[in-house]
Order: sequence, then structure tokens, then C-alpha cells
Amino acid sequence: MCLSAQALALFLNVIGLDMVTTDPGRVIVAAEAGDVHWVLTAEDVWCTMAPQLDRLARFSPVE
Repeated sequence: MCLSAQALALFLNVIGLDMVTTDPGRVIVAAEAGDVHWVLTAEDVWCTMAPQLDRLARFSPVE
């Protein structure tokens, strides 16, 4: 999933900055199920693999 810089900023303001840490080119959101990493992939485009990773975890066989 990818968002524009403006959409990511709006999302981060809604969830509260106390759950957010930043590094150059990376934003980390502390979620209940685990940290979600947003990575700057192009000019003003931030992407995360969280939806795909969540789907894989739900449908992978339990060991």
C-alpha cells in the first residue's frame, strides 16, 4: 500500500504522534500487532508492506 506524503501526514496526525518514530526515509508506527514501517520509495510516495504481511500471516499454515 502506498500513500502520498500528504495522506501519510494526515494519517499520522489522526493516530497520534506518540505512536510514531522517524528516521530519514522511514516512519515507524507502533501498532498492537507489531510495528508498521512506511518507507519513502519515490518523491513524496510512502509505501508499506503491512497489508501483504498481515494477509500472509493469516493464511499461512500454523506450525
